[in-house]
Amino acid sequence: MSSGESPGQARPSRPAGRYVPARGIYTESARLQRLGWLRSMTGLGLDSLQHTQLDAGKLTGNIEGFVGSVEIPIGVAGPLRFCGDDVRGEVYAPMATTEGALVSSATRGALAITMAGGVTTRAVSQAMTRAPVFAFSRLSAAGRFASAIPRHLGDLRTAVRQVSHHAELVSVEPVVLGRTVHLRFRYTTGDAAGQNMTTACTWHACQWILEQPPLVGDKEGGEGLESFIIEGNTSGDKKASALAMAEGRGFRASADCLLPGGVVERVLKTTPDELVRGYQHIAAGAVHSGVLGSNANTANMVAAIFTATGQDIACVHESGVGQFILERTPDGVYASMTLPGLAVGTVGGGTHLPTQHELLEVMGCTGRGGAGRLAQIIAGFALALDLSTVSAAVSGQFASAHERLGRNRPVRWFQLDELDAPFFETALGHSEMPGAKVRSVETVHIPMGPSVLSELTSRTVKKAVGLFPMQLRVDHDDVEQKLDVMVKVKPTDREVIKMAGLAAALCGGPVATHYRRFDHRLGFVGCDVRELALYEQTDTRFTSLVPKQYRTYRDDRREAYVIVMECLGDMELMDTSERARGWSRRHLGIALRDLGQLHSVWYGKEPALLRMPWIGHVPNAADMAEMKDLWRALAGHSAQEFPELVDARHHDRLASFIGTIDRWWPEIEAMPRTLVHNDFNPRNLAIRADGRLCAYDWELATLHIPQHDLAELLCTALAPADINTAVVGELSEVHRKSLEAHARTAIDKDLWESGYHLALRDLAINRFGLYFVAHTVRHYGFLEQWWRNLWTLIDLAEAASRD
Repeated sequence: MSSGESPGQARPSRPAGRYVPARGIYTESARLQRLGWLRSMTGLGLDSLQHTQLDAGKLTGNIEGFVGSVEIPIGVAGPLRFCGDDVRGEVYAPMATTEGALVSSATRGALAITMAGGVTTRAVSQAMTRAPVFAFSRLSAAGRFASAIPRHLGDLRTAVRQVSHHAELVSVEPVVLGRTVHLRFRYTTGDAAGQNMTTACTWHACQWILEQPPLVGDKEGGEGLESFIIEGNTSGDKKASALAMAEGRGFRASADCLLPGGVVERVLKTTPDELVRGYQHIAAGAVHSGVLGSNANTANMVAAIFTATGQDIACVHESGVGQFILERTPDGVYASMTLPGLAVGTVGGGTHLPTQHELLEVMGCTGRGGAGRLAQIIAGFALALDLSTVSAAVSGQFASAHERLGRNRPVRWFQLDELDAPFFETALGHSEMPGAKVRSVETVHIPMGPSVLSELTSRTVKKAVGLFPMQLRVDHDDVEQKLDVMVKVKPTDREVIKMAGLAAALCGGPVATHYRRFDHRLGFVGCDVRELALYEQTDTRFTSLVPKQYRTYRDDRREAYVIVMECLGDMELMDTSERARGWSRRHLGIALRDLGQLHSVWYGKEPALLRMPWIGHVPNAADMAEMKDLWRALAGHSAQEFPELVDARHHDRLASFIGTIDRWWPEIEAMPRTLVHNDFNPRNLAIRADGRLCAYDWELATLHIPQHDLAELLCTALAPADINTAVVGELSEVHRKSLEAHARTAIDKDLWESGYHLALRDLAINRFGLYFVAHTVRHYGFLEQWWRNLWTLIDLAEAASRD
């Protein structure tokens, strides 16, 4: 582009679409010109690149051909208490990453170290190397050159100072390889990482060498220098090397701590013996495989902080090499981390960019001495992350989100492209539209509310599961119409059990251990087929209060469990889990009136229900007593991880419920039971415009007392201001009387109230314990209010029983 051309114009003599904008122009208009050219070349909108917070004029030396920026999520790990040479007090570390659980894991390790008194850190040394190579005609000339260079260290330092006042040449070491000599220039670089600085300094020093005939010899005489390259690849630049690990490149930083056994058990969810024994196995594996150093997760921490603070991300190769050490002590565990080659700086490179500079400020790493402080912070948090990661591995908490869920055979999974016109014609043929022709199928977007099972399970499987709204254009009886349907593709029960197991594993300790013991008794077995079977029921007491069904499709060989139902619209209170106050007493009255109708279908028919092949595991008193260890683990986890919700009073009362479970759960088992929804809360309920309940998501349905659904609805949908004896008693009576009327049987009121009180206890130790496990993985905004409502209802129930 000439000086007379505007930035938005291409040279008219060049063919359209072939012009590449000048890379060296750092203006916003030039950036947009390049972006426009890229759009024209690719045919893509590239809308995400249209806007950037970066000032193009300030990126000279950082990038060429600037078109936009990529946003990477930044989390904050910590706090971690430091007792280091240059770092003291609590520090938070910004981590730029898209890897889930990484920040949480680092924070857990930081909590353990902080509770133990903190981490001691040192930046032992700093060095940056550059290694040019000089090729001579013969070995003899190379040898003379190598012998002479050390005598000129002063001259080389003088040449270096002409380029930089920050880089100090410490040494020059010649290495002879045949007829070549690699000169390893070793520098200190202050607060700069120094790769570019040392390249310029070394180039200038080499120019001085090339101008000295006594050093480079006489090429014409057959004994002189033949060629010179600024980097001969022995410096270890951007590569993991044994030499760099032994001698250091960048900062050599170390961190250590002493962890008492109680902290290991409470925070890291393992024991000192298990932790050290597991580490020994992992370290032995590293030796066998030839890994440089021995660590679990250092590169993740280095990459996350490097990205957040404007470091050279390519240096993660060398900077991520670390030596993690665990030793058993009489009182616990000694842990240390050494990072021999942290190529970090707090000036130069990308550290001046606005966000990166601010994040360096967050850690107090700007100003003189900032680079050494940053190196120690990285070492401390790398130690924290490795402690957490190894603890997770040895205690069974560590699990890959890409695990194939133990499959040992190929499965031709159901694909979304199979939801075509013939599939839906079959579905409509099963309903009241025989002979209908589906002319088109279109995916539509409808905001979906949170579903604990489907949302978490979708993260652990590689096939399509979840809800998929579709709009069909249908010809039926010579009339064309549009029909909205919802397709539900369910995961297998094995996948759901595995998903819940991954969440339990992240909680670690007793939760992980006891979940594995009892995972097939928690209601998930058969959840894939149960809902399909229930939607095939024909009793109008059931079908009138659930979504209209068009088809169910099941193929066990393909792990395909599909439901085609109406796409719910014109509903009141659709998906109100986060807004439960929208449930008025009128709405609750409708729901409980119709819940009595639903419960009447199987009330008094327990033997028949138990024979149903889809019912799955039914909770019973013996199981509940045997599972005390799990209930205690869930209660302990909830109190430890969410003390602002589960306070000491709650935990003590949970412990009391669990301790006496073998006395009160047999009372539940002896009461009349029926098929309950078992997830009867605002996430799965709506009110139709004609004043009827619509209950969906029946995968957890089981045999239980009907008061179980009553108790769950009241604690999840009743407004806190309405939780009093009169309102609760009135709503309970609506449910009891409706069930009496539809089941045509008398239900003792006192026995009913007793069952309701016990159902609240059962929810507290079981359902809510599992909710808090899921809450550990994914925040659920509704949980706090539900939990507080539950305890208010329990207090009311206990007060009533005393009266």
